[in-house]
Amino acid sequence: MKKSRILSLIFTIAALISIVYGYTAFAARPIRVGNEAAPLTAIEGKELPGDKERFASYVWSVDELKKRYKEVVILDARTRDEYKKGHLAGAVQAHWTDWSNVKVKQGEKGWAQILPNNELKKKFGALGIDGKKPIVIYNDTLAGWGEEGRQLWTFRVFGFKNTYILNGGIKAWTESDGKLTKDVPTIKAVTGPNPVPDLSLFASTDYLVKKLGSANILDTREDEEFTGTKVYGEKQKGRIPGAKHIWFKDFYNADGTLQTPAQIRARVEALGFKPTDEVILHCTGGIRSGFATIALRIAGYDKARNYNVSFSEWVGTGQKIDTEVYKELN
Repeated sequence: MKKSRILSLIFTIAALISIVYGYTAFAARPIRVGNEAAPLTAIEGKELPGDKERFASYVWSVDELKKRYKEVVILDARTRDEYKKGHLAGAVQAHWTDWSNVKVKQGEKGWAQILPNNELKKKFGALGIDGKKPIVIYNDTLAGWGEEGRQLWTFRVFGFKNTYILNGGIKAWTESDGKLTKDVPTIKAVTGPNPVPDLSLFASTDYLVKKLGSANILDTREDEEFTGTKVYGEKQKGRIPGAKHIWFKDFYNADGTLQTPAQIRARVEALGFKPTDEVILHCTGGIRSGFATIALRIAGYDKARNYNVSFSEWVGTGQKIDTEVYKELN
């Protein structure tokens, strides 16, 4: 009888923990469908010294942008068509495909990899970016694919640190009475900034192959992709062996703003990844995982790396994969 009561108490406590932290640690949850699914409720974590400063070194609020609007370059990370429908006044536009190798087919070596630094320098200069002003990047966060994070990650790999994402993106801007325009600014081309590469943010296929079996791998694709039932152009369904999963949108709040460093850290620590660990993130082509890599860096994971060419090149070049189909997720 005592044993039965103890077991009952244990399961009750487990259920309460699940409710409090917004995730199911002891039971399975349904597989969400599509990119339009809702993010999971944030897991509350302990704030650590330096959290606020780290957050501010990557993220600007709408209020800060309004105060310093004339001091910055604003970059719209959406597609050209989306930009034409309405954008922040004076914003220039660059989608991830503008700064990546899309000349080869998906699955071939190098697809979606960021361009060499000499080419990026020219691209930046053509947008009027010379490295003297801060860059604030925005997107339609919940409707998008993490493009604002991918572009910020690209800047940071290039070595341009005075770059930030706009918290909550275009939605937060318009909800704060920020205006949009269809007027396209006249851009004065300049000499782009000189690169100071930070390759600690970057992982290649060769790098991951050498680490396979010991690496902490984080798959940031949709639930269906991770469970082996869906792909976005990759040659085969499945997962990189040993990978754990957090959908990139689970680092957003329901309103499209970024979660706090403590909340991001709590979700990643729940997988067993400590802030001192190296974590290699991937998606299909390094866009969603580029955003998630920035999210982990904000949370104090200073060894977070984006596997740039991601699952497309991994499976396209015949690397080992796990093809078991999961019916549910923990």
